Amino acid sequence: MGAKIFQVLEKDVQEELKNSFLAARAALMNNYATITPEELESFLQVLIFSVKNGIIPIKNGTIDNTWNFINSFSFVASTLSTIGYGTMTPRTPMGQIFCVFYALLGIPLTIIFLKFVSNAISPLFSGLGKYLHNMKVKERQIKIYIFLFFLITGLLIFILLPPLIFMHTEGWTYNEGLYFAFISLSTIGFGDYVLGKNPFQNYSSIYPALIILWCTFGLTWIALLFNLFSKILEKTKRKLTCSMLPQTKGLICTQNSLYLWPSLDAQSKTVSQTSFSSSEMR
Repeated sequence: MGAKIFQVLEKDVQEELKNSFLAARAALMNNYATITPEELESFLQVLIFSVKNGIIPIKNGTIDNTWNFINSFSFVASTLSTIGYGTMTPRTPMGQIFCVFYALLGIPLTIIFLKFVSNAISPLFSGLGKYLHNMKVKERQIKIYIFLFFLITGLLIFILLPPLIFMHTEGWTYNEGLYFAFISLSTIGFGDYVLGKNPFQNYSSIYPALIILWCTFGLTWIALLFNLFSKILEKTKRKLTCSMLPQTKGLICTQNSLYLWPSLDAQSKTVSQTSFSSSEMR
């Protein structure tokens, strides 16, 4: 629905931009022999602005890369995922205002959806943890094995293998595809590489759907991975603090946490857990 609304709001302005570029190019071709530096500079400014907004000139015409339904859907996906490549932006006042309220509502819903996906994935790792526990593997080793399994499978599926597909569909090198995969899933989104924008490539009709699936599960995986790293760093910091500070009256220092108030002494006794949650490493 959001993609359709953006398409309706922005399509007419995009068509006007395309017509103005075609008029500027026709004027240049008619007067190229006597063109002045000022006229050339004016045309270059129109060209830069047009390319930035998706009007790509080619030898036998132009390609309008924005605000059809597929590209509008891609814009909505990059907005709600907070990747925000910046290659497509609303230019009308109504489109910009709608984008603000759409993102204000849509981003929290996207976070909830990704959390739902995370909860759907978690039983896989919990089941692996129970299996290893039944095999009499030590709890610490179980956590390490599951973390490595989570890390390696995620790297293969979301970071290392997709560039091979991008080499075929986008004409990129493997390094460019690898760079794009991480920059996108980490939501940095520079916008220097964007899927589906090569005017000389014929894309499959299911290509956008596959990209959405890759982004959905990839964003979930990398969010969980970053959360795991933050938990590990937090736990390491606490251990270092405990080892550096003396245990004095009013300071209860345990293996896992640092408590500064005596009233929390009862909470310092924790129960060891054997199951591993992919969203948290204790």
